[in-house]
Order: sequence, then C-alpha cells, then structure tokens
Amino acid sequence: METVIDDQAQGGGPRAQAARQVEELRADVDTIDAAIVAMLAERFRVTHRIGLLKAQAGFASADMHRESTQIAALRDKADDYGLDPDLAEAYLHLVADAAKRDHERLAGQTNSR
Repeated sequence: METVIDDQAQGGGPRAQAARQVEELRADVDTIDAAIVAMLAERFRVTHRIGLLKAQAGFASADMHRESTQIAALRDKADDYGLDPDLAEAYLHLVADAAKRDHERLAGQTNSR
C-alpha cells in the first residue's frame, strides 16, 4: 500500500497534520542530502589529490592498514551518534572503493607516460 503524502496534506484532520509534518521533515532531509553530496564532492577532490601524489610517488592505490583503522574509527563514531555501525562501514567501503578506482586510473595514466 502506498500513501501519497502530498494528497493527504491537503485535507483536514490528524492525517493531514501528520502529512504536513512529514513534508516539513522531508524538506530537512533534502537539505541534509544536498549537504552530504557537497561534502562527498569535497572528499573526492581531496582523495583525487592524494591519488595524484600516490601515482607520482609510485605508491599502491590501496592502504589496507589505513582502511581498517578508518573502519574501526567510523564504527565507533557511528555508535557514539546512535547510528548503525554497519551503515557507517558500508559508507566507508563505498567511498574508499571509488577513491581506489580513481587512484588506479591515475596510476595507469602516470605509468603510461
């Protein structure tokens, strides 16, 4: 079953009030999502610079010690905030894997010169 919140917000009564509150909270979620995307873009600008330095120095694209340390730190931080640590770890795997792919691409460009 699906409820279209926009339709519900137009009416009266407790369902309409709840629908309006959902709409307000969704606006907050949209703002947070936009901020997360902006922060991810900044994160990838920084990791791209790291990838360039690694490629120029001939370092491997992956640093498993760093990754495992970061996983533990983010799991702890997530727990502190009341967030599921598995979600924090999944996030880190997602962004770390994307950064490693970029680093490998940069290393390939550097090696082909």
